[in-house]
Amino acid sequence: MFGKEKRCYDGYLVGKLDPVVFLMPYIMPRRTDSESKIDLDLDLTNVESFIKEHKRDIPGLTLYHIVFATVVRAAAETPEINRFITGNRIYQRRTVRISMMIKKHLEVNGRESTIYPVFETTDTLAQIVEKTNKLAEEAFAQLDGNSNAFDGFISILYAIPPFLLRGIIGFLMFLDRYGWLPKKLTELQPFHSGFFVTNVGSIGLPVIYHHLYEFGTTSVFVSIGRKEIRSELRPDGTVRTHKILPLRAVVDDRICDGFTYACAFKTIRRCFRNPDILMEAFNPDEK
Repeated sequence: MFGKEKRCYDGYLVGKLDPVVFLMPYIMPRRTDSESKIDLDLDLTNVESFIKEHKRDIPGLTLYHIVFATVVRAAAETPEINRFITGNRIYQRRTVRISMMIKKHLEVNGRESTIYPVFETTDTLAQIVEKTNKLAEEAFAQLDGNSNAFDGFISILYAIPPFLLRGIIGFLMFLDRYGWLPKKLTELQPFHSGFFVTNVGSIGLPVIYHHLYEFGTTSVFVSIGRKEIRSELRPDGTVRTHKILPLRAVVDDRICDGFTYACAFKTIRRCFRNPDILMEAFNPDEK
């Protein structure tokens, strides 16, 4: 399935690509020039009932975890969306790494941090909740005390004069562009995750399209908006009112074709319609 492993610590070089997909990183070398935007409005009827039903047997379960779990399941069923580009080559990730920003207190000056749990494609919803909450608790504890490793690294950069810092950042971006960034640095910060998820709805904002970053290897950025009430006209002429969760995804369209992305987002829709799917480990034989 994959070619010889190259340089990157977190992925395998993909071989035997479609000719157009193979050429895309050379034709469009910048990630921010290759962004495509996808709208996804998800019906919350079954998910909200599911969360109430499983609050006891999955402590700490929230809607955020459901989104994480559906992303993991989409990456399991369509692994092509869990790819990244470095050095004009396309790599497949070994695991599903998702970055998210957390804020302990919803205040203007409230300190924030970023966590990036690593999931296996076979993780169940309960395992995803456990991994995410454990990292969040550790991050909140660090916010009350010492900074985490990434925050500590940034504090060092603060002490460097701007004219030197520009050169250092430029050198790091050069290393990153060709997959030569040291492993410790790729694991230290959130920009080398397959997915970045932000919940702007939690701070009262409507859903947004969030740009991708040139630094790092994140190929998919998902934004969660605040819940909305929608009315729709049924074929029989009656009106149905229901609650939806608006998601907006900005994706690097070079890593796979549109049909593959469509399949991935169909998986997310299917899991929202039937969240019980997430309780069981992914079985590729049942795909």
